[in-house]
Amino acid sequence: MTEPAPAPEGSLSPVGLLRLPQVARLLFSALVGRLPNGMVPLALVLFARDTGSGFGRAGLLTAAYSLGCCLGGPALSRVMDVRGQRSSLVLGGVVSSVALAVLPWVPSGGALAIALVAGLATPPLEPALRTLWPSVLSPRQVPSAFALDAAAQELIFVLGPLAVLLAQLGGASGGLVAAAVVGLLGTLWFVASRASRAWTPPVHEDRHWLGPLRSRRLVVLYSAIVLVGLTVGVPAVALVAYAESVGDRGLAPWLVAANALGALIGGVAYSPRAPHRDPRRDLLLGLGVLVVTYAAQALVPSTPWVMGLLTVASGLGLPPVLTCVFQLVDRLAPPGTTTEAFAWLISAFLVGSSVGAAVAGSLADAGRIGAAFLVAAAATLVALAIARVVVRGGGGPVLRGA
Repeated sequence: MTEPAPAPEGSLSPVGLLRLPQVARLLFSALVGRLPNGMVPLALVLFARDTGSGFGRAGLLTAAYSLGCCLGGPALSRVMDVRGQRSSLVLGGVVSSVALAVLPWVPSGGALAIALVAGLATPPLEPALRTLWPSVLSPRQVPSAFALDAAAQELIFVLGPLAVLLAQLGGASGGLVAAAVVGLLGTLWFVASRASRAWTPPVHEDRHWLGPLRSRRLVVLYSAIVLVGLTVGVPAVALVAYAESVGDRGLAPWLVAANALGALIGGVAYSPRAPHRDPRRDLLLGLGVLVVTYAAQALVPSTPWVMGLLTVASGLGLPPVLTCVFQLVDRLAPPGTTTEAFAWLISAFLVGSSVGAAVAGSLADAGRIGAAFLVAAAATLVALAIARVVVRGGGGPVLRGA
């Protein structure tokens, strides 16, 4: 078999990027394998409700799964940084899928533990994919891939809930079983790619027990990402509350989709420009856009279409921010810790998103929808201040020694 020609230098449009060898295979297989991220939270809630449990139990199941993802992702990624991708991803995919599939038939006392295991074993395809981009693309094309990746992941949170609703037609357990099957198939598709099979972790004798957390600048960047996650966690709740406040609860899914549409547009538009931009400057600009657009939503316009436009606008700045963060993580991660560094980034984002949803819920219950969006804007403003420290080289050096 002849080897494909190396990717040409320079930036490409998203379509041109997808035509390069292995790019479409890696991106789409990772999206399929990650689809449970957009399916399981809703599937757990619907399963709990359909079996007679309250929202409190549904929340506990979802929290257990999310906690598992936050802890398991970095652990499995550290193993990948040492032993390669295949064994960790396949083992994680099998264990997580089995846990999701059997959860509906586990006695209620053990369901929380099974949900936690499903999260802990979730294969970290997201950091695995971002670790592979430099091996299949030229250095100048990697930023474009990061931007396309950031945009495409919005599909997970649009298609995932739709898949659950279809699967639930087969019964209360349908969403969880579907997530188990889809996740395992996507994982196997990803690890069967030549890029994943051929990738070998760099050999570094100077491994520190802290892994990527030995880089103080990286830790500072993670703290900013927690705040960005908080911002992004607000709309999922606040937009539902807004829809109810204007007397049209059916408007909520459209508003959530509008936010995802804005992110998709932002990512596709930024992808061909990313190689020619300074990620340090664009990170600050993107965070500034998030501050302004979320502050505008805090006005809570009474006209739904105006709110819809603001919601689209609030999604535009996220992909450029994530693209720049991906580049900085790739640069700041100590040698041999890149996959784990991306996994900690995801965990930081998940923690912030959970806090944002909780804060938005409390404020929405009190009828203060505008305050929820103000909190989101304020969180991003603080993230902007922290990011300025990172891009200017602050936060201290990489820790050395044991």
